[in-house]
Amino acid sequence: MDWLKNLLHSLPLEAISDILGEIAIWWGQLVKDVPPADLPMYAYLGGVIIVLILWVLVARVLPRPLGGMSWMILFAVLLAPGTALGDPSVIAPASISVVYAIMMKDTAGAIANLSPILVVLVVGLFVGFVWQLIRGAFESSLDKARRRTSEDTQANMQLATGNYMAESATLTETSELNDKSNLIQQPNSTPLAAKPETEISLKKGSSKIDSIFAKKRDAKKPDKR
Repeated sequence: MDWLKNLLHSLPLEAISDILGEIAIWWGQLVKDVPPADLPMYAYLGGVIIVLILWVLVARVLPRPLGGMSWMILFAVLLAPGTALGDPSVIAPASISVVYAIMMKDTAGAIANLSPILVVLVVGLFVGFVWQLIRGAFESSLDKARRRTSEDTQANMQLATGNYMAESATLTETSELNDKSNLIQQPNSTPLAAKPETEISLKKGSSKIDSIFAKKRDAKKPDKR
């Protein structure tokens, strides 16, 4: 019984009570000028419509196939046409005749009155099945279209990012090649500029050394006086 308690807790009871109050007010305004002879039919049809509308809220809580099937069963039980007990020419709900036959222990009458309910139920389930197939095909086509559009956008983004990365890669490669060429040219250029300075310094050093040796030779020569 825990599932029943969970179901009752999950139902929007406040919303249902508000809807029932508004429907009661609307129903009072609707049947204000109805003749007394037609009032039972109006009351029955109004009650059936209210029950079916409220059962939509319950069907949403139930799993998807069970919710639709339960609503269709309720529709067939409440609105399947039958004949009145006293006058066969008058249309009445078949469920009332079934209940009356069961109470009177009339098995043949119960089966005969149950056949319209079964026919309405089978037709309703078939229509619901076809509707679900059409809806599923429509939703699948929409999903395929969305996937194609998303794939196209992703492909366009990848192409755009790929072109951008290729351009940036070429720019970086060219900049690296330029840097390498500059590094290669710098060692070749600096010795050429440094050669004259080194030659001048060597010449200066050799001239100083020669002057020192010349002074020593002059000091070693004897004085002829």
